[in-house]
Amino acid sequence: MEIHEYNKIISFVRNDRGLTQACMKQLVIKFPQYSCDTLYSILSLEYQKRMKCNYTKTQANKNKYWVLYQKAVQEGDSPGIIIRIAEHFDVAPCLIAKLILTRHFDTSEELETKEQGANVNIYLRNTSLLSDMDLAYEVFLCTLYDNIYSPLTEVMKASLGQQYEVKLHKEVVKHGLAFRDEEHLRRCGYDKTPDCKLEVPVAVDGFIINWIESKALFGDEDAHKEYMKNQYLSYWNRFGPGLVIYWFGYLQTIIEPNDKRFIVRDGFPENIIHMPSDIFNISNKNQAK
Repeated sequence: MEIHEYNKIISFVRNDRGLTQACMKQLVIKFPQYSCDTLYSILSLEYQKRMKCNYTKTQANKNKYWVLYQKAVQEGDSPGIIIRIAEHFDVAPCLIAKLILTRHFDTSEELETKEQGANVNIYLRNTSLLSDMDLAYEVFLCTLYDNIYSPLTEVMKASLGQQYEVKLHKEVVKHGLAFRDEEHLRRCGYDKTPDCKLEVPVAVDGFIINWIESKALFGDEDAHKEYMKNQYLSYWNRFGPGLVIYWFGYLQTIIEPNDKRFIVRDGFPENIIHMPSDIFNISNKNQAK
């Protein structure tokens, strides 16, 4: 994606102050040339950056949200109280819900209840565990209206990542490439492993590929730098040059034309050149000597 197109999408997201669900619907209408997966990935990455600035787990904020919630309940406000608080303070509903849940358990005089509330994520995933039915419904609504931090969203993201790993493996098999997956590499003692380690390297656009990494997201500069630091450079050190696939596209500015460590694509390449078998026969003969 060209930088000017990306900036248009980012500008729209940054100027929006509603729920991310509503923002996503508007993005699909305003930028129909891009897939829903691409737009959602850009929205998700940008919104998480915003939350790092807007959301802080301070006691003051926890008390403030709790007081506002209690006041609304006492005044008989309609359901969706936490969602409205989240909209007002421009913080994800599930993040507000976590703080309110923490404060809710803090007010309990029973030691057992306090210990149970130590991990509020349990109650976010299963609101039926909450004895306060009104609070349970409020938190449940947050999980429905928050498409970035909801437990359901996390499950969907993990499932999507697995789906594209399976797609990668199918493409590798379809092109007749011998490979080892992450599970096999971990059994061999590797701590950091790509999705596919090719047994026999191939060439793509004149670049030798030893491994392939699948990412079911949009590759912006921040995400790419983070993955490069924590994953790609480790793969390069262990296995040599490789290929990174951002299935939902990537920003053109992350490409370094002279980079010899890995290349970036938004799909599985079709112009694969297999290494001549006689190269390996010669190599094996030399090793035998």
